[in-house]
Amino acid sequence: MTIFRFACPWFLLLLAPLALAAVRAWFRRKTPTTYMLFSTTAELEQIHPSVAMRVKRALPCLYYAGLICLILALARPQFGSRRTHVVGNGISIVMCVDRSGSMAAQDFSINGIPVDRLQAVKKTFRDFVQGSSKFKGRPNDLIALVTFGGFVDACCPLTLDHDSLVELLEKIETPRPLYDRNGNVIHTQIIDEEGGTAIGDALATGVDLLKDSPNKTKVVVLLSDGVQTTGALDYIEGIKIAKAYGVKVYAIGAGSSDPAPFPHYLPDGGVVMRRAVLDFDPEALQTIAEATGGKYFYAGDSKALTRVCEEIDNLERTKFTAGVYADYADSYRLLLAIGATLLTLYVALATTRFRSFP
Repeated sequence: MTIFRFACPWFLLLLAPLALAAVRAWFRRKTPTTYMLFSTTAELEQIHPSVAMRVKRALPCLYYAGLICLILALARPQFGSRRTHVVGNGISIVMCVDRSGSMAAQDFSINGIPVDRLQAVKKTFRDFVQGSSKFKGRPNDLIALVTFGGFVDACCPLTLDHDSLVELLEKIETPRPLYDRNGNVIHTQIIDEEGGTAIGDALATGVDLLKDSPNKTKVVVLLSDGVQTTGALDYIEGIKIAKAYGVKVYAIGAGSSDPAPFPHYLPDGGVVMRRAVLDFDPEALQTIAEATGGKYFYAGDSKALTRVCEEIDNLERTKFTAGVYADYADSYRLLLAIGATLLTLYVALATTRFRSFP
């Protein structure tokens, strides 16, 4: 927010005597000081004033305008920007997002349009971080992003640059097969491994990002729709690591065990949707949350997912004390230059071309 002030406003008091002097000069100008007798002035009244006469009448305006600019420069006008300084710390949050193959199931919707679980999670987490009509946003919190399938990827460390965080979130995709020209799947082993769910490894990675955070409150928001099928650590070991560093886990179970539309990718690039029953293990997620002092939530659709994140948003809030300060920059130089120029011009004209006698 741009603001304005005078650093030395008492100099503005000089405008009062200057205004009195201007009024006095005006009345004196109306009172003739010399006289000349004419038998008639009818002919003189028909003479229109020349350009030089008009300019001469305007000379006092240069004089007073120059003085006004100098007085304003003495008052030191300053423009500044008002800022709010936040005193205190926010909380540190690691968003652990499941990107395994089962997250491609299209049993969620956004504005009535069917979408897969991952797209629904992206939208909700984006609103959670940046704010929306239903979320307050987390501008003062350090937030990191971890994604996991069969492998864990620390996509973004703890940061206040939430715009970059959201950009990285948008790039997350579920694994899909690539076919060669003969219709054979390329890197079958990698596709199979990425289709798994390494919850224990994801928890350990999230805690690793949080352990050196300066904030006292450290939270992992874990969203998954499947059971642990792979990984070097199981979720029990992940719980132990989280408890050792005082990290609270909010676990969200997305999806259900009911048949859901699931994409099957064809060699020609087409997609066929077929209903499939996907594994879902709410007990494991509930155990993780309760053991770390967090809470478990079930989100079976987009509305439920939004309500869950709203509750987490309200649960983890830190109070701040905000102080307002402003940075100012002097702007008197322009007024000083204008005032000096006007006065110099006045003196030059008044002592040469428009000099009066007596």
